[in-house]
Amino acid sequence: MAVVVTGLGAVSCFGSGTDALWEGLLRADRRPEPAPEMCGLPTRPHLYGVSGDAGQASPAVPGTTPTGRTSALVTAAVAEAVAEAGLTGDDLFDAGLSVGTSLGDIDLAERPGAAGPQPATHHVAASVAARFGIGGPGQTLSTACSAGAYAVGWAVELIETGQADIVVACGGDAFSRVAVGTLQRFGLLDGECCRPFDTDRAGMVTGEGAAALVLESADSARRRGRPAIAELAGQGWTCDAHHPMAPEPSGEQLRRSAAQALAGAAEAPGAAVLHRAGVAGNDSVEATAISAAVAAACGDGGEVLGYAPKAVTGHTAGAAGVFGCVIAALILRHGLVPPNAHVATLDPDCPLTVPLAGPVALARPSVLVSGTGFGGNNAVLAWRAAA
Repeated sequence: MAVVVTGLGAVSCFGSGTDALWEGLLRADRRPEPAPEMCGLPTRPHLYGVSGDAGQASPAVPGTTPTGRTSALVTAAVAEAVAEAGLTGDDLFDAGLSVGTSLGDIDLAERPGAAGPQPATHHVAASVAARFGIGGPGQTLSTACSAGAYAVGWAVELIETGQADIVVACGGDAFSRVAVGTLQRFGLLDGECCRPFDTDRAGMVTGEGAAALVLESADSARRRGRPAIAELAGQGWTCDAHHPMAPEPSGEQLRRSAAQALAGAAEAPGAAVLHRAGVAGNDSVEATAISAAVAAACGDGGEVLGYAPKAVTGHTAGAAGVFGCVIAALILRHGLVPPNAHVATLDPDCPLTVPLAGPVALARPSVLVSGTGFGGNNAVLAWRAAA
């Protein structure tokens, strides 16, 4: 059963909306700003943060569970996607909901004086479902940094197995002192900016944001008279179970995920939206695995353009994989791959072609999206232009 995208939504450091996201990706000049003050850290980390009203949590209502910053960000992204897809209340009542998040509304637990039970990750899904009246099957995926990619994949499975005709797939995460402090203790943060393709990259930089897609069966989209933005070509999930944090050095399981996503592909994808976050070992393993999978599945079908959006959005944790899919759909919509930012000296070992000077035309109408996470969780999705 064909699965298509009929709506997109995003809230990022560029502002609210997919137009703001796309314009920011094309400018390729965003740099992080100092994160909120944190006690006990040797240096103040940086953050690609969301400003404005999009991340403002709703006030607590007596007798209900309060919602935090992540729920607010996800709600804003879903609102845009639902509006573009033209979904009615009746459509949403039977729709599914798939949410990827790493820490959910963690800000509620990190506020001064916070006490008592705090909302868990699944409360983001509960907040979104309540806000939009989504009454079909729901799931929260929290596989660390790959959660968003898994959330999209699970949404696809709901449609392919006939459990829902329409599914809202979304992901989000907001600034967390606990998360940033932990990453700094492990030496995983770059003190300058995120520079995934630069030889001097020194780690990731965290980011805030949320992204959303409306997925539905092609038959459902036709019945509703909605144009398809993109179509799923394939997906693959694997887990290498190598280490709680480090990737398996050979990248074999990530390569297998990509091979599953590319099974039956007639030609190599025109671009790959990579998870690449500025951590040297992780970046190298991913690029090698993706390149090997493309070569095995498609042969020498032309250059594949590598793109790493975290250079300008930061690492948005549970939202990253959904952002990757939204960006893939925008690349297919515009026929362009944005330039990679903050590259002074290009990594000579990257086997992919890396756009630097400006946007590059997408030679073939298909885009691969890679997502990896702590614990060896890998998810890869292949998208193509809608028929």
